[in-house]
Amino acid sequence: MSLRSRVAAGLDDALPTGWYPTWRRALGLGIPVTARNGVGQLMRTTDVVISAALSPAAVVGLGIADLFASLPFRASGGVIGASSTLTSQDTGAGADANRDEAFTQAALLAALVTLPFALVGIAFGEAVLGIVGADAESAREGARYLALVSVPMPLGALAAVSSATLEATGDTRTPTYVSVPASVFNAAASLVFGLGLLGAPRLGIVGIGAASLVAMTVRSLVLVGYVHLRGPVGFVRPGDPTIARQIVRIGVPQSAAGLVTAVAVFPFNTLVLQFGTAANAGYQLAWRVYTQVLAPVGRGVSRGASIVVGQRLGERAAADAGGGGGDAAGGDDDDGGADVAAAENDEPGLPAARVATALVVLGGGIALLLGGGVALAAAPIAGLLAADPAVADAATPFITVLGLSGVLGITNVVASASLDAAGETRIPFASRVVGMFGGYVGVSWGLYEIAGWGIEAAYAGQFACYALMLAVTAWGLVRTDWVGRATAMLDERGSVGSDG
Repeated sequence: MSLRSRVAAGLDDALPTGWYPTWRRALGLGIPVTARNGVGQLMRTTDVVISAALSPAAVVGLGIADLFASLPFRASGGVIGASSTLTSQDTGAGADANRDEAFTQAALLAALVTLPFALVGIAFGEAVLGIVGADAESAREGARYLALVSVPMPLGALAAVSSATLEATGDTRTPTYVSVPASVFNAAASLVFGLGLLGAPRLGIVGIGAASLVAMTVRSLVLVGYVHLRGPVGFVRPGDPTIARQIVRIGVPQSAAGLVTAVAVFPFNTLVLQFGTAANAGYQLAWRVYTQVLAPVGRGVSRGASIVVGQRLGERAAADAGGGGGDAAGGDDDDGGADVAAAENDEPGLPAARVATALVVLGGGIALLLGGGVALAAAPIAGLLAADPAVADAATPFITVLGLSGVLGITNVVASASLDAAGETRIPFASRVVGMFGGYVGVSWGLYEIAGWGIEAAYAGQFACYALMLAVTAWGLVRTDWVGRATAMLDERGSVGSDG
Protein backbone atom coordinates (compact mmCIF):
# COMPACT_ATOMS: atom_id res chain seq x y z
CA MET A 1 0.00 0.00 0.00
CA SER A 2 1.38 3.43 -0.95
CA LEU A 3 2.02 6.16 1.60
CA ARG A 4 -0.88 8.15 0.20
CA SER A 5 -3.21 5.17 0.58
CA ARG A 6 -2.04 4.56 4.15
CA VAL A 7 -2.63 8.21 5.07
CA ALA A 8 -6.08 8.11 3.47
CA ALA A 9 -6.96 4.91 5.29
CA GLY A 10 -5.76 6.39 8.58
CA LEU A 11 -7.85 9.53 8.15
CA ASP A 12 -10.87 7.48 7.14
CA ASP A 13 -10.52 5.43 10.34
CA ALA A 14 -9.93 8.48 12.56
CA LEU A 15 -12.82 10.58 11.29
CA PRO A 16 -16.55 9.85 11.51
CA THR A 17 -17.80 7.49 8.82
CA GLY A 18 -17.76 9.03 5.36
CA TRP A 19 -16.13 12.31 6.34
CA TYR A 20 -12.79 11.80 4.64
CA PRO A 21 -14.23 10.86 1.21
CA THR A 22 -16.60 13.80 1.50
CA TRP A 23 -13.71 16.14 2.31
CA ARG A 24 -11.67 14.71 -0.55
CA ARG A 25 -14.43 15.22 -3.08
CA ALA A 26 -15.23 18.76 -1.92
CA LEU A 27 -11.56 19.73 -1.96
CA GLY A 28 -11.11 18.21 -5.40
CA LEU A 29 -13.91 20.44 -6.66
CA GLY A 30 -12.90 23.45 -4.60
CA ILE A 31 -9.15 23.63 -5.26
CA PRO A 32 -9.55 24.89 -8.87
CA VAL A 33 -12.03 27.49 -7.58
CA THR A 34 -9.55 28.58 -4.90
CA ALA A 35 -6.76 28.83 -7.47
CA ARG A 36 -8.92 30.86 -9.83
CA ASN A 37 -10.08 33.23 -7.12
CA GLY A 38 -6.59 33.50 -5.68
CA VAL A 39 -5.12 34.56 -9.01
CA GLY A 40 -8.06 36.89 -9.59
CA GLN A 41 -7.54 38.51 -6.22
CA LEU A 42 -3.81 38.75 -6.90
CA MET A 43 -4.73 40.78 -9.96
CA ARG A 44 -6.85 43.07 -7.77
CA THR A 45 -4.03 43.28 -5.21
CA THR A 46 -1.69 44.29 -8.01
CA ASP A 47 -4.10 47.09 -8.87
CA VAL A 48 -4.10 48.29 -5.26
CA VAL A 49 -0.29 48.22 -5.09
CA ILE A 50 -0.10 50.18 -8.34
CA SER A 51 -2.58 52.75 -7.06
CA ALA A 52 -0.57 53.03 -3.82
CA ALA A 53 2.48 53.89 -5.93
CA LEU A 54 0.45 56.61 -7.66
CA SER A 55 -1.10 58.44 -4.67
CA PRO A 56 -3.24 57.92 -1.55
CA ALA A 57 -6.15 59.45 -3.49
CA ALA A 58 -5.77 56.77 -6.14
CA VAL A 59 -5.92 54.05 -3.45
CA VAL A 60 -9.10 55.47 -1.96
CA GLY A 61 -10.64 56.17 -5.37
CA LEU A 62 -9.93 52.67 -6.63
CA GLY A 63 -11.19 51.06 -3.44
CA ILE A 64 -14.49 52.95 -3.37
CA ALA A 65 -14.97 52.50 -7.13
CA ASP A 66 -14.51 48.76 -6.69
CA LEU A 67 -17.22 48.81 -4.04
CA PHE A 68 -19.65 50.30 -6.55
CA ALA A 69 -18.43 47.98 -9.31
CA SER A 70 -19.29 45.02 -7.08
CA LEU A 71 -22.93 46.14 -6.80
CA PRO A 72 -24.18 44.74 -10.13
CA PHE A 73 -22.60 41.37 -9.44
CA ARG A 74 -24.06 41.33 -5.96
CA ALA A 75 -27.46 42.25 -7.41
CA SER A 76 -27.23 39.48 -10.02
CA GLY A 77 -25.54 37.11 -7.58
CA GLY A 78 -28.86 35.63 -6.57
CA VAL A 79 -29.68 34.71 -10.15
CA ILE A 80 -26.22 33.20 -10.55
CA GLY A 81 -26.60 31.30 -7.28
CA ALA A 82 -30.06 30.07 -8.23
CA SER A 83 -28.71 28.72 -11.51
CA SER A 84 -26.00 26.88 -9.58
CA THR A 85 -28.49 25.48 -7.04
CA LEU A 86 -30.88 24.13 -9.66
CA THR A 87 -28.04 22.82 -11.83
CA SER A 88 -26.36 20.87 -9.02
CA GLN A 89 -29.65 19.35 -7.87
CA ASP A 90 -30.76 18.49 -11.41
CA THR A 91 -27.35 16.99 -12.16
CA GLY A 92 -27.78 14.66 -9.20
CA ALA A 93 -31.35 13.86 -10.23
CA GLY A 94 -30.45 13.40 -13.92
CA ALA A 95 -32.88 16.11 -15.10
CA ASP A 96 -30.86 17.53 -18.02
CA ALA A 97 -33.72 19.38 -19.72
CA ASN A 98 -34.54 21.32 -16.56
CA ARG A 99 -30.85 22.07 -16.12
CA ASP A 100 -30.63 23.72 -19.56
CA GLU A 101 -33.80 25.70 -18.93
CA ALA A 102 -32.50 27.05 -15.62
CA PHE A 103 -29.18 28.03 -17.19
CA THR A 104 -30.82 29.94 -20.03
CA GLN A 105 -33.27 31.82 -17.85
CA ALA A 106 -30.61 32.73 -15.29
CA ALA A 107 -28.18 33.99 -17.94
CA LEU A 108 -30.75 36.34 -19.47
CA LEU A 109 -31.90 37.65 -16.08
CA ALA A 110 -28.36 38.27 -14.84
CA ALA A 111 -27.46 40.35 -17.89
CA LEU A 112 -30.61 42.47 -17.53
CA VAL A 113 -30.01 43.10 -13.81
CA THR A 114 -26.48 44.40 -14.36
CA LEU A 115 -27.30 46.74 -17.25
CA PRO A 116 -28.60 49.72 -15.17
CA PHE A 117 -25.53 49.59 -12.91
CA ALA A 118 -23.28 49.66 -15.94
CA LEU A 119 -25.01 52.76 -17.29
CA VAL A 120 -24.73 54.58 -13.94
CA GLY A 121 -21.04 53.65 -13.60
CA ILE A 122 -20.28 55.00 -17.06
CA ALA A 123 -22.23 58.24 -16.79
CA PHE A 124 -22.34 59.23 -13.11
CA GLY A 125 -19.29 57.69 -11.44
CA GLU A 126 -17.83 60.85 -9.94
CA ALA A 127 -21.14 61.90 -8.40
CA VAL A 128 -21.71 58.45 -6.90
CA LEU A 129 -18.24 58.28 -5.35
CA GLY A 130 -18.65 61.78 -3.94
CA ILE A 131 -21.92 60.82 -2.28
CA VAL A 132 -20.27 58.02 -0.26
CA GLY A 133 -17.62 60.30 1.20
CA ALA A 134 -14.69 60.33 -1.21
CA ASP A 135 -12.89 63.66 -1.42
CA ALA A 136 -12.90 65.48 -4.76
CA GLU A 137 -9.56 64.11 -5.96
CA SER A 138 -10.35 60.52 -4.95
CA ALA A 139 -13.79 60.73 -6.58
CA ARG A 140 -12.28 62.05 -9.80
CA GLU A 141 -9.64 59.31 -9.94
CA GLY A 142 -12.09 56.56 -9.05
CA ALA A 143 -14.66 57.69 -11.62
CA ARG A 144 -12.17 57.35 -14.49
CA TYR A 145 -11.54 53.74 -13.48
CA LEU A 146 -15.22 52.98 -12.83
CA ALA A 147 -16.34 54.14 -16.27
CA LEU A 148 -14.02 51.64 -17.95
CA VAL A 149 -14.85 48.59 -15.82
CA SER A 150 -18.60 49.27 -16.13
CA VAL A 151 -18.63 48.70 -19.91
CA PRO A 152 -18.42 44.85 -19.89
CA MET A 153 -20.63 44.30 -16.83
CA PRO A 154 -23.65 42.68 -18.59
CA LEU A 155 -21.37 40.35 -20.55
CA GLY A 156 -19.56 39.56 -17.32
CA ALA A 157 -22.86 38.53 -15.73
CA LEU A 158 -23.50 36.10 -18.59
CA ALA A 159 -20.05 34.65 -18.02
CA ALA A 160 -20.65 34.37 -14.28
CA VAL A 161 -23.77 32.27 -14.86
CA SER A 162 -21.86 30.14 -17.36
CA SER A 163 -19.03 29.58 -14.89
CA ALA A 164 -21.35 28.78 -11.97
CA THR A 165 -23.36 26.35 -14.09
CA LEU A 166 -20.27 24.49 -15.27
CA GLU A 167 -19.07 24.22 -11.68
CA ALA A 168 -22.43 22.89 -10.52
CA THR A 169 -22.16 20.01 -13.00
CA GLY A 170 -18.81 19.12 -11.42
CA ASP A 171 -16.53 20.90 -13.92
CA THR A 172 -14.63 23.44 -11.83
CA ARG A 173 -11.53 23.25 -14.02
CA THR A 174 -12.72 24.79 -17.29
CA PRO A 175 -13.64 28.16 -15.72
CA THR A 176 -10.22 28.13 -14.07
CA TYR A 177 -8.42 27.43 -17.33
CA VAL A 178 -10.16 30.45 -18.87
CA SER A 179 -10.01 32.87 -15.95
CA VAL A 180 -6.42 32.42 -14.75
CA PRO A 181 -4.77 33.55 -18.03
CA ALA A 182 -7.19 36.48 -18.19
CA SER A 183 -6.26 37.55 -14.65
CA VAL A 184 -2.54 37.21 -15.35
CA PHE A 185 -2.92 39.37 -18.46
CA ASN A 186 -4.93 41.89 -16.44
CA ALA A 187 -2.26 42.19 -13.76
CA ALA A 188 0.57 42.47 -16.29
CA ALA A 189 -1.23 45.07 -18.40
CA SER A 190 -2.10 47.10 -15.29
CA LEU A 191 1.57 47.20 -14.29
CA VAL A 192 2.75 48.16 -17.75
CA PHE A 193 0.19 50.86 -18.51
CA GLY A 194 -0.53 51.96 -14.96
CA LEU A 195 3.11 52.70 -14.15
CA GLY A 196 4.42 53.23 -17.68
CA LEU A 197 6.82 50.28 -17.77
CA LEU A 198 8.62 48.88 -20.82
CA GLY A 199 8.27 52.15 -22.69
CA ALA A 200 4.46 52.25 -22.43
CA PRO A 201 2.68 55.49 -21.56
CA ARG A 202 2.05 56.05 -17.85
CA LEU A 203 -1.77 56.10 -17.75
CA GLY A 204 -2.21 55.70 -14.00
CA ILE A 205 -5.64 54.59 -12.88
CA VAL A 206 -6.92 54.74 -16.47
CA GLY A 207 -4.37 52.06 -17.42
CA ILE A 208 -5.64 49.85 -14.61
CA GLY A 209 -9.23 50.26 -15.77
CA ALA A 210 -8.42 49.65 -19.44
CA ALA A 211 -6.59 46.42 -18.59
CA SER A 212 -9.61 45.22 -16.61
CA LEU A 213 -11.98 46.07 -19.45
CA VAL A 214 -10.03 44.03 -22.02
CA ALA A 215 -9.45 41.05 -19.72
CA MET A 216 -13.08 40.85 -18.58
CA THR A 217 -14.41 41.11 -22.12
CA VAL A 218 -12.17 38.36 -23.53
CA ARG A 219 -12.74 36.06 -20.55
CA SER A 220 -16.51 36.48 -20.78
CA LEU A 221 -16.68 35.82 -24.52
CA VAL A 222 -14.61 32.64 -24.20
CA LEU A 223 -16.65 31.26 -21.29
CA VAL A 224 -20.04 31.96 -22.83
CA GLY A 225 -18.90 30.57 -26.17
CA TYR A 226 -17.54 27.39 -24.61
CA VAL A 227 -20.70 26.68 -22.63
CA HIS A 228 -22.93 27.23 -25.65
CA LEU A 229 -20.82 25.23 -28.11
CA ARG A 230 -19.19 22.47 -26.05
CA GLY A 231 -20.41 22.53 -22.47
CA PRO A 232 -22.67 19.98 -20.72
CA VAL A 233 -25.43 22.61 -20.68
CA GLY A 234 -26.72 24.83 -23.45
CA PHE A 235 -29.04 27.68 -24.28
CA VAL A 236 -32.63 26.68 -25.03
CA ARG A 237 -35.81 28.65 -25.66
CA PRO A 238 -37.06 29.53 -22.16
CA GLY A 239 -40.63 28.56 -21.43
CA ASP A 240 -41.02 26.90 -18.01
CA PRO A 241 -42.61 29.34 -15.54
CA THR A 242 -42.01 26.98 -12.60
CA ILE A 243 -38.25 27.20 -13.08
CA ALA A 244 -38.48 30.97 -13.47
CA ARG A 245 -40.38 31.21 -10.19
CA GLN A 246 -37.82 29.05 -8.42
CA ILE A 247 -34.96 31.16 -9.75
CA VAL A 248 -36.68 34.22 -8.30
CA ARG A 249 -37.54 32.45 -5.03
CA ILE A 250 -33.95 31.30 -4.54
CA GLY A 251 -32.26 34.30 -6.07
CA VAL A 252 -34.02 37.27 -4.48
CA PRO A 253 -32.71 36.58 -0.95
CA GLN A 254 -29.20 35.97 -2.34
CA SER A 255 -29.22 39.19 -4.35
CA ALA A 256 -30.64 41.06 -1.39
CA ALA A 257 -27.85 39.64 0.79
CA GLY A 258 -25.28 40.87 -1.69
CA LEU A 259 -26.83 44.32 -1.77
CA VAL A 260 -27.00 44.41 2.02
CA THR A 261 -23.27 43.80 2.13
CA ALA A 262 -22.55 46.47 -0.45
CA VAL A 263 -24.84 49.02 1.20
CA ALA A 264 -23.47 48.37 4.70
CA VAL A 265 -19.89 48.79 3.51
CA PHE A 266 -20.52 52.41 2.54
CA PRO A 267 -21.39 53.73 6.04
CA PHE A 268 -18.55 51.65 7.47
CA ASN A 269 -16.22 53.18 4.90
CA THR A 270 -17.52 56.62 5.85
CA LEU A 271 -16.74 55.89 9.50
CA VAL A 272 -13.16 54.93 8.69
CA LEU A 273 -12.78 58.10 6.61
CA GLN A 274 -13.43 60.09 9.79
CA PHE A 275 -9.90 59.14 10.83
CA GLY A 276 -8.22 60.38 7.65
CA THR A 277 -7.12 59.18 4.24
CA ALA A 278 -4.28 57.10 5.67
CA ALA A 279 -6.71 55.16 7.87
CA ASN A 280 -9.01 54.49 4.93
CA ALA A 281 -6.09 53.45 2.73
CA GLY A 282 -4.96 51.10 5.51
CA TYR A 283 -8.44 49.58 5.68
CA GLN A 284 -8.50 49.10 1.90
CA LEU A 285 -5.11 47.34 2.00
CA ALA A 286 -6.24 45.14 4.91
CA TRP A 287 -9.38 44.16 3.06
CA ARG A 288 -7.22 43.31 0.06
CA VAL A 289 -5.21 40.93 2.27
CA TYR A 290 -8.43 39.26 3.38
CA THR A 291 -9.69 38.89 -0.17
CA GLN A 292 -6.31 37.65 -1.35
CA VAL A 293 -5.55 35.06 1.34
CA LEU A 294 -8.73 34.04 3.14
CA ALA A 295 -11.57 34.72 0.72
CA PRO A 296 -10.33 32.47 -2.14
CA VAL A 297 -10.02 29.52 0.23
CA GLY A 298 -13.45 30.19 1.68
CA ARG A 299 -14.84 30.49 -1.81
CA GLY A 300 -13.23 27.22 -2.91
CA VAL A 301 -14.33 25.16 0.09
CA SER A 302 -17.84 26.61 0.06
CA ARG A 303 -18.16 26.03 -3.68
CA GLY A 304 -17.10 22.42 -3.29
CA ALA A 305 -19.55 22.06 -0.40
CA SER A 306 -22.39 23.56 -2.43
CA ILE A 307 -21.79 21.21 -5.37
CA VAL A 308 -21.49 18.10 -3.20
CA VAL A 309 -24.54 18.91 -1.09
CA GLY A 310 -26.65 20.01 -4.08
CA GLN A 311 -25.90 16.88 -6.10
CA ARG A 312 -26.44 14.77 -3.00
CA LEU A 313 -29.88 16.28 -2.53
CA GLY A 314 -30.77 15.52 -6.15
CA GLU A 315 -29.47 11.95 -5.90
CA ARG A 316 -31.40 11.39 -2.70
CA ALA A 317 -34.65 12.76 -4.10
CA ALA A 318 -34.30 10.57 -7.19
CA ALA A 319 -33.60 7.55 -4.99
CA ASP A 320 -36.64 8.30 -2.84
CA ALA A 321 -38.81 8.48 -5.94
CA GLY A 322 -37.52 5.02 -6.87
CA GLY A 323 -38.21 3.57 -3.44
CA GLY A 324 -35.10 4.60 -1.48
CA GLY A 325 -35.13 6.06 2.01
CA GLY A 326 -35.89 9.68 2.91
CA ASP A 327 -33.49 12.30 4.20
CA ALA A 328 -34.13 14.92 6.83
CA ALA A 329 -31.79 17.21 8.67
CA GLY A 330 -29.95 15.00 11.09
CA GLY A 331 -31.57 11.82 9.68
CA ASP A 332 -30.03 8.37 10.04
CA ASP A 333 -31.80 6.44 7.29
CA ASP A 334 -30.22 4.65 4.35
CA ASP A 335 -29.90 6.17 0.91
CA GLY A 336 -31.22 3.38 -1.32
CA GLY A 337 -30.35 3.82 -4.98
CA ALA A 338 -28.51 7.11 -4.33
CA ASP A 339 -25.56 5.05 -3.10
CA VAL A 340 -24.73 4.15 -6.70
CA ALA A 341 -24.00 7.75 -7.66
CA ALA A 342 -22.13 8.30 -4.43
CA ALA A 343 -20.02 5.22 -4.95
CA GLU A 344 -18.94 6.47 -8.36
CA ASN A 345 -17.24 9.33 -6.50
CA ASP A 346 -15.82 7.03 -3.77
CA GLU A 347 -18.22 8.76 -1.40
CA PRO A 348 -20.43 6.80 0.98
CA GLY A 349 -24.14 7.49 0.95
CA LEU A 350 -24.26 9.96 3.81
CA PRO A 351 -27.46 11.93 4.33
CA ALA A 352 -27.13 15.50 3.06
CA ALA A 353 -27.22 16.97 6.57
CA ARG A 354 -24.24 14.84 7.62
CA VAL A 355 -22.37 15.84 4.47
CA ALA A 356 -22.98 19.48 5.42
CA THR A 357 -21.69 18.90 8.96
CA ALA A 358 -18.50 17.31 7.70
CA LEU A 359 -17.85 20.20 5.33
CA VAL A 360 -18.46 22.89 7.96
CA VAL A 361 -15.84 21.24 10.16
CA LEU A 362 -13.43 21.13 7.23
CA GLY A 363 -13.98 24.81 6.45
CA GLY A 364 -13.54 25.85 10.07
CA GLY A 365 -10.28 23.93 10.43
CA ILE A 366 -8.78 25.45 7.29
CA ALA A 367 -9.94 28.92 8.31
CA LEU A 368 -8.33 28.60 11.73
CA LEU A 369 -4.94 27.86 10.22
CA LEU A 370 -5.09 30.64 7.64
CA GLY A 371 -6.74 33.29 9.79
CA GLY A 372 -4.37 32.72 12.66
CA GLY A 373 -1.38 32.96 10.33
CA VAL A 374 -2.60 36.24 8.84
CA ALA A 375 -3.20 37.74 12.29
CA LEU A 376 0.29 36.80 13.48
CA ALA A 377 1.95 38.21 10.36
CA ALA A 378 -0.12 41.42 10.19
CA ALA A 379 2.72 43.93 10.65
CA PRO A 380 5.10 42.42 8.05
CA ILE A 381 2.25 42.09 5.57
CA ALA A 382 1.25 45.73 6.04
CA GLY A 383 4.84 46.87 5.61
CA LEU A 384 5.16 44.87 2.41
CA LEU A 385 2.04 46.35 0.81
CA ALA A 386 2.25 49.98 1.92
CA ALA A 387 5.15 52.27 1.04
CA ASP A 388 3.75 55.01 3.31
CA PRO A 389 4.51 54.22 6.99
CA ALA A 390 1.29 55.91 8.10
CA VAL A 391 -0.75 53.63 5.84
CA ALA A 392 1.16 50.56 7.04
CA ASP A 393 0.52 51.49 10.68
CA ALA A 394 -3.18 51.93 9.95
CA ALA A 395 -3.40 48.66 8.05
CA THR A 396 -1.78 46.45 10.72
CA PRO A 397 -4.66 46.31 13.25
CA PHE A 398 -7.21 45.96 10.46
CA ILE A 399 -5.29 42.96 9.09
CA THR A 400 -5.12 41.42 12.57
CA VAL A 401 -8.86 41.76 13.15
CA LEU A 402 -9.76 40.51 9.68
CA GLY A 403 -7.49 37.49 10.14
CA LEU A 404 -9.17 36.55 13.42
CA SER A 405 -12.72 37.29 12.32
CA GLY A 406 -12.05 35.54 9.02
CA VAL A 407 -12.06 32.23 10.90
CA LEU A 408 -15.72 32.85 11.66
CA GLY A 409 -16.35 34.28 8.20
CA ILE A 410 -15.07 31.28 6.26
CA THR A 411 -16.90 28.85 8.55
CA ASN A 412 -20.06 30.84 7.92
CA VAL A 413 -19.78 30.81 4.11
CA VAL A 414 -19.25 27.04 4.12
CA ALA A 415 -22.29 26.56 6.37
CA SER A 416 -24.32 28.91 4.18
CA ALA A 417 -23.30 26.95 1.08
CA SER A 418 -25.27 23.91 2.20
CA LEU A 419 -28.38 26.00 2.77
CA ASP A 420 -27.93 27.69 -0.60
CA ALA A 421 -27.54 24.29 -2.28
CA ALA A 422 -30.93 23.34 -0.91
CA GLY A 423 -32.54 26.54 -2.15
CA GLU A 424 -32.92 27.77 1.44
CA THR A 425 -31.44 31.23 0.85
CA ARG A 426 -33.60 33.09 3.35
CA ILE A 427 -31.46 32.10 6.33
CA PRO A 428 -28.15 33.24 4.79
CA PHE A 429 -29.93 36.49 3.92
CA ALA A 430 -31.06 36.94 7.53
CA SER A 431 -27.52 36.12 8.62
CA ARG A 432 -26.14 38.81 6.35
CA VAL A 433 -28.63 41.44 7.53
CA VAL A 434 -27.95 40.75 11.20
CA GLY A 435 -24.19 40.65 10.73
CA MET A 436 -23.76 43.65 8.44
CA PHE A 437 -26.26 46.05 10.02
CA GLY A 438 -26.06 44.70 13.54
CA GLY A 439 -22.27 44.35 13.68
CA TYR A 440 -20.52 46.07 10.80
CA VAL A 441 -22.65 49.22 10.99
CA GLY A 442 -24.51 49.02 14.32
CA VAL A 443 -21.68 48.04 16.64
CA SER A 444 -19.05 50.20 14.93
CA TRP A 445 -21.12 53.38 14.72
CA GLY A 446 -22.68 52.75 18.14
CA LEU A 447 -19.31 52.50 19.84
CA TYR A 448 -18.07 55.55 17.92
CA GLU A 449 -21.05 57.84 18.51
CA ILE A 450 -22.35 56.65 21.88
CA ALA A 451 -19.34 55.19 23.68
CA GLY A 452 -16.85 57.64 22.19
CA TRP A 453 -14.45 55.03 20.86
CA GLY A 454 -11.93 55.86 18.17
CA ILE A 455 -10.84 53.64 15.30
CA GLU A 456 -11.23 50.69 17.69
CA ALA A 457 -14.98 50.93 17.05
CA ALA A 458 -14.34 49.81 13.47
CA TYR A 459 -12.29 46.83 14.64
CA ALA A 460 -15.03 45.74 17.03
CA GLY A 461 -17.70 46.13 14.35
CA GLN A 462 -15.81 43.89 11.94
CA PHE A 463 -15.46 41.07 14.46
CA ALA A 464 -19.07 41.38 15.66
CA CYS A 465 -20.27 41.14 12.06
CA TYR A 466 -18.83 37.68 11.46
CA ALA A 467 -19.78 36.37 14.91
CA LEU A 468 -23.42 37.34 14.39
CA MET A 469 -23.50 35.91 10.87
CA LEU A 470 -22.22 32.51 12.00
CA ALA A 471 -24.66 32.35 14.90
CA VAL A 472 -27.69 32.87 12.63
CA THR A 473 -26.46 30.46 9.94
CA ALA A 474 -25.66 27.72 12.46
CA TRP A 475 -29.17 28.01 13.90
CA GLY A 476 -30.68 27.63 10.44
CA LEU A 477 -28.53 24.64 9.54
CA VAL A 478 -29.44 22.79 12.72
CA ARG A 479 -33.02 23.85 13.36
CA THR A 480 -34.75 24.14 9.97
CA ASP A 481 -35.87 21.53 7.41
CA TRP A 482 -33.70 22.74 4.54
CA VAL A 483 -33.46 19.21 3.10
CA GLY A 484 -37.25 18.99 2.87
CA ARG A 485 -37.35 22.35 1.08
CA ALA A 486 -34.93 21.08 -1.58
CA THR A 487 -36.93 17.89 -2.12
CA ALA A 488 -40.16 19.84 -2.51
CA MET A 489 -38.63 22.16 -5.11
CA LEU A 490 -37.20 19.24 -7.09
CA ASP A 491 -40.62 17.65 -7.17
CA GLU A 492 -42.34 20.92 -8.07
CA ARG A 493 -40.27 21.45 -11.21
CA GLY A 494 -40.51 17.80 -12.25
CA SER A 495 -36.86 16.87 -11.74
CA VAL A 496 -37.67 13.85 -9.58
CA GLY A 497 -38.18 10.85 -11.81
CA SER A 498 -37.16 12.87 -14.90
CA ASP A 499 -35.62 11.00 -17.79
CA GLY A 500 -33.52 14.04 -18.71
